[in-house]
Amino acid sequence: MNDLQKKVVEDIESKKAEILSIADFLLHNPENGYKEFKTSAFVKSELEKLGLQVRSDLAITGLRADADSGKPGPKIAIMGELDALPVPSHPYADKDTGAAHACGHYAQLTMMLAAAKVLTPVIRELSGSIAFIAVPAEKFQSLEYCRKLIAEGRITYCGGKPEFIKLGVFDDIDMVLLIHAGHDTFTPESYNGFCMKQIIFKGRAAHGGLSPWDGCNAASMARQALNMIDSQRDTFKDQDSVRIHGIISDGGNAVNVVPARAELELQVRAKTPEAIKSACAVVDRCVKAAAMAFGGGVQINNLGGYMPYQSCAALNRVHADNLKELCNGVLGNFGHRGSSTDMGDVSMLIPALHAYSGGFSGSPHARDFVAVDPEAAYIQGAKLLAMDAVSLLKDNAAKAEAIAKLPRIMDKKSYLEYKELLSSSEEYNYDQA
Repeated sequence: MNDLQKKVVEDIESKKAEILSIADFLLHNPENGYKEFKTSAFVKSELEKLGLQVRSDLAITGLRADADSGKPGPKIAIMGELDALPVPSHPYADKDTGAAHACGHYAQLTMMLAAAKVLTPVIRELSGSIAFIAVPAEKFQSLEYCRKLIAEGRITYCGGKPEFIKLGVFDDIDMVLLIHAGHDTFTPESYNGFCMKQIIFKGRAAHGGLSPWDGCNAASMARQALNMIDSQRDTFKDQDSVRIHGIISDGGNAVNVVPARAELELQVRAKTPEAIKSACAVVDRCVKAAAMAFGGGVQINNLGGYMPYQSCAALNRVHADNLKELCNGVLGNFGHRGSSTDMGDVSMLIPALHAYSGGFSGSPHARDFVAVDPEAAYIQGAKLLAMDAVSLLKDNAAKAEAIAKLPRIMDKKSYLEYKELLSSSEEYNYDQA
């Protein structure tokens, strides 16, 4: 551990009570995606206390503040996520909205703010610059609310990081660091991406007892579509990690009426953009076939989604080295994860670290996911973020310069074109009546 790393680690240790107070405030003020107004105001206030100029109202509630060394070099971002998610049974859930930090995003913000408190005073001893970024709406929740915001022209995507990419917030960023709440210290090799689909089947209503033959059963279309999708599962390649799951969000209004409308909400997940597109094509064929078989119609609305996440080995090594220096810890490699995060979108464009801290127990997104070891949950992660930043930007930012030159998976133009495919709509009508 070099002298500057020792300094920031000791500074975090001296600020432990203040950092735990930040965590406590954020934990007890959970807010759902694109509604994180109180959280955003708090984070902005904390950054302004450091003398930083804060760009606010990015994608409604997002923030960015930059600390510049005054010397040339790459710009790294240290990031936290603002949103909670609806888990009303969580012990720290908001009693009015049901929002709860059952994924631990408040811990990310705590670590990011703690790192900002110790890095800002020493930034002149480094090269390049650091952007402290708070992003809304990672959870892809509250789709009706998101669709309303999209219709009003206030956002384009349901996820905060895709929205930041579109707005250009990451255009000048060379690499991103984020530590997520978890049970242990590890990094995933990759995550699935996904496309969210709203499938609306359109039939004809009729009396279910007197004249069902006059109707066209939209619920039957939905059932058969799901059966056909299930029958396709063994056709997906194992290496693509395809997952297709969802709910019947509308199956009719009255038991004695042939349903004229039925709706599915599906997530189609896979390990690569190409595999997502291929699996989506299978789903689309199945739902069109079901509508055709019954002589009805179907509307396929793609509601966006997230890109697959791909880890950066060079950033993982920096983080692993600092974990060993800090506490002789070992950074685990989780391999591929079937879940998704909009950090995947960032990783397509720039090198990204999506590491996990320890200190939590219970199941993520469940009522029992809580911090049980504050030292591991907040303090150790804050120290590691600060140490990582110093490692990258010391010695004329030599390590950051090398990582900034790594080839990108996609450019922004290709990324935005792909996102358009995940936001398209089509309608098919096979009604011969």
